[in-house]
Amino acid sequence: KGEIRFRHPGYHGPILNHLLSLPRVDCQDVNDTVVYGIHHKTALTACQIIANNAFDTGYFALDQAGLHGVKVPLDGLLTEDQYFFIINGNHNYAVVPSFRDWRFPNEDIDRIWPNISNGPDIIGSKCCVSGIGYAINRAHLLPQEEQAWSEQNIMNDTTPAIDDINNIILLRKDLHKCFDDRWFAIVPKKDPEGSDLYVTHILSSSAAQMWPTYHNVVVNQLSIESKAYVFARFAWAILLRTKQFVTRNVARQVIRRYINDEGEFEYKDERASGPLLKQLYGGGGTRNATPLK
Repeated sequence: KGEIRFRHPGYHGPILNHLLSLPRVDCQDVNDTVVYGIHHKTALTACQIIANNAFDTGYFALDQAGLHGVKVPLDGLLTEDQYFFIINGNHNYAVVPSFRDWRFPNEDIDRIWPNISNGPDIIGSKCCVSGIGYAINRAHLLPQEEQAWSEQNIMNDTTPAIDDINNIILLRKDLHKCFDDRWFAIVPKKDPEGSDLYVTHILSSSAAQMWPTYHNVVVNQLSIESKAYVFARFAWAILLRTKQFVTRNVARQVIRRYINDEGEFEYKDERASGPLLKQLYGGGGTRNATPLK
């Protein structure tokens, strides 16, 4: 079914402006023909996160100048081969090069995503995706390795620990592995009656065998307090997918996190050279820049 490419309007050429790709995992019937694409709101939120939380100003357009904005409803399907992600008044906008350079949008989260109402506030005994009751792991929504990030960002006045019950779900072992490999995330979508449900969304073409069974599956065991963790997990999965864009060995405008003289985090919009970005963000896994004074 292929992928849809999302492009940055501040760079020219199909290689240099390739910001993000997502597989065509959603579908709809059009004149008795099945058309594949991507849920508009999911793709839009991904690009808004990449563009430093541009939730009020970012939109998709069919052209690099941003003159022909997408008319598809947010719960509709994007079906073109490519789109430009536009920010009003700033075609050269900065991108967030890694998860640890990203600031959690505490003040915006409640209007970006709906409240969770999928299931009970306690963890059950079965996988929250497959419903299977054997070969189960306790899985973190926000990964344990991001403990330091969570202490600086997450997510409410009480600053819960990474092992808080609201950050834990049960997953069958193979699904846990796929979850940690960023093959899928959890996002809100509307059901046919218009209610908001939190469901699985396949992010990787490597997960093709999972798609028929585990795409758009309602995720149980989530509480209202889980929403911040689910959103952070989505950002964690998405931001690594921009690694090719960041490490293309050309200068980019980026948002980087620093530690100031008072020991507090600061976020700076700066121009970084291609070699520097490759050095800082070209490692494997979740490797990213260490904050600098």
